Amino acid sequence: MSTPSPPKDCAQLCMEIGAFKKSDKDPQKNIEENNERNANVLPPTIQPPSTPGAPNYPLHEGLQPVPTEEHLPQLRPGPDGAVDWTPLGDLTGTRPRVSKYSTSRYSLSEWKAHNDSVLDPTTIVESNIIDYNAKTAMMEAFGTIDKQQNENNKRLKQKAKDIFRWKVEVERSVKAITEEVQLLEAERQRLKGAARVLMLPESISKECLDLRSNRAIPDLVSDLAEQELIKEMNLVTDVRDTLERTLKTIEEQLQINKAAKQKIEYDFCDKQMAYNTEVTNIGLNTKSPTILFRPGATRFGDFTASVEYWEFFCRETIQDVETVRQRSIDLRGSLNAILINNGRKLRTQADKTDIAIAETVAITTELLTKLDKTLRNTLQRIADMESLIDNLKASVRKMDAAMKLAQTRLDNRNNWRPHGEAVRDQPHVGLIEEVKKIHGTVTSLLGQLKNAERVRTELMNKRTELENDIASKKKTLNIDRDRCGVIRSHYPSALELAGY
Repeated sequence: MSTPSPPKDCAQLCMEIGAFKKSDKDPQKNIEENNERNANVLPPTIQPPSTPGAPNYPLHEGLQPVPTEEHLPQLRPGPDGAVDWTPLGDLTGTRPRVSKYSTSRYSLSEWKAHNDSVLDPTTIVESNIIDYNAKTAMMEAFGTIDKQQNENNKRLKQKAKDIFRWKVEVERSVKAITEEVQLLEAERQRLKGAARVLMLPESISKECLDLRSNRAIPDLVSDLAEQELIKEMNLVTDVRDTLERTLKTIEEQLQINKAAKQKIEYDFCDKQMAYNTEVTNIGLNTKSPTILFRPGATRFGDFTASVEYWEFFCRETIQDVETVRQRSIDLRGSLNAILINNGRKLRTQADKTDIAIAETVAITTELLTKLDKTLRNTLQRIADMESLIDNLKASVRKMDAAMKLAQTRLDNRNNWRPHGEAVRDQPHVGLIEEVKKIHGTVTSLLGQLKNAERVRTELMNKRTELENDIASKKKTLNIDRDRCGVIRSHYPSALELAGY
C-alpha cells in the first residue's frame, strides 16, 4: 500500500471549487474536466480491508474508511446530467451526490411523509374501540351469568325442599316396614322354636347341599356324603308336612317384607344422596375451591325422568310398602303351629351324614398332599428348563461373534485381494467350512431351544392343571371340613329333637 500524501491547504481547495463553478454551463463538459483534473491532482488512494461479497471503493486521503455494511450505492446523474429527488430515485439509482461533507439521502418531502406514516393514529383509534367493546361485552356477560346463577340457586333451593319433604315421608315408611319385618321375624322364630326339631335339621342339610354345589367342576361328584345329605333332606321333608304350608306362607311374606324394605331403603338412600347433592350445589359459588371443569357434564343422565314421573314414583313406592305391611299384619294374626316329634330318626341320620363327610374330607386331604408334592416337582423342572433355555439363547448369541469374524474375513479376502492374488486357497476354503459349521451349530442349538421351549410350555400347562386341581381340592375341603363342619356343629341333639 502506498504512503498517503499530506492534506490539501485551503487555497488549493478554493481554487478547485471555483473551477467547478465556472464549468456549470456545460454539465457534460464539467464532468469530463473534473475527471481529468481528479486524475491529475488527487493523491493515491487508500484501499480499506476488503470484505468478501462487498464492493471495494477507493478512499481519498484525509477521509476515514466507511464500514462496508453501511456503504452507499455509487451515484450517477440522470440523462440530462442533473441529480434530482424524484420517487424514481430508488429504481434508477439517482440520488444526491454523497460527499465528504454530507450523507443526506432523502428529500424533505420524503422525510415528512415518513413522519406522517409513523404518527398515523389509526391503530390507536382502533385499539380504543376494541377496548370499549371488550369491556362492554365483559360487563354484559358477567351481569347475565350472575342473573342466571341467582335464578338457578332459587330453583335448587326449591328442589331441595321438595326432596326433603319426600325424604321425611319415605323415612317414616322405612321405620314402619322395618318394625313389621322384626315382628314377623319374631313370629317366624316362635314357630321355628316350636318346630326346631324339623326346621333346624332341614336348614342345616340344605345349607350343606348348597355349599357342596359350589365345589369346583372336578369335584362335583355324587359321593357318599352327598347321598347321606339327600337322605337327611328327604327324612326332614317327610316329618314336616303339617308345618310346611304355614311356614312357607310366613317365609314368603317375610321375603316380600324384606324386598319392600330394601326397595324403600334404596329410595331413602337415593333421596338422601339427592338432597346432599342439592345442598352441596347450593353451597357452591364461583370462589369455591372444589369447582372444576367437567367435560361432558352438560347433558341429561342416562336414567333421567320427568318431574311428574318422579312424583308418581315417590307416591307409588310408599303406597306399595304400606300395602305389604298391612298384609303382613293380617298374616301375623292367623299363625298356627303344629309340632311333630321325630328326633331319634333325624339324629341317627345326622350321625351317618357326619361320618360320610369325615371320610370324604380324609380322602380329599390325602389327594391334596400328593398334588402339592407333584406341583413342587413340576415347578423345579420348570425352573431347570428356563435355565436351560437361557443357556441355549446365550450360546446362540455367542455364535454371532464367530459368524461375524468368519464372514468378515471372507468379505475382506473377496474384495481386497487384487488380480491374481484372488485364489481359492486353503484358508478361503477353511473359512467357508467355518461358516457352514457355525450355521449348522446354530441350527442345532435353535432346534434344541425349540424343544426346550415346547417342554417348558407343557410343564407350564401341567403346572396350571395342578394348581387348578389343588385349588378345587382346597375349596372342597373348605366346604366339607370348615363350613359344613361349623354348620353341622349346631345340629340339635336327640333330646332337643325330641322337644325336651
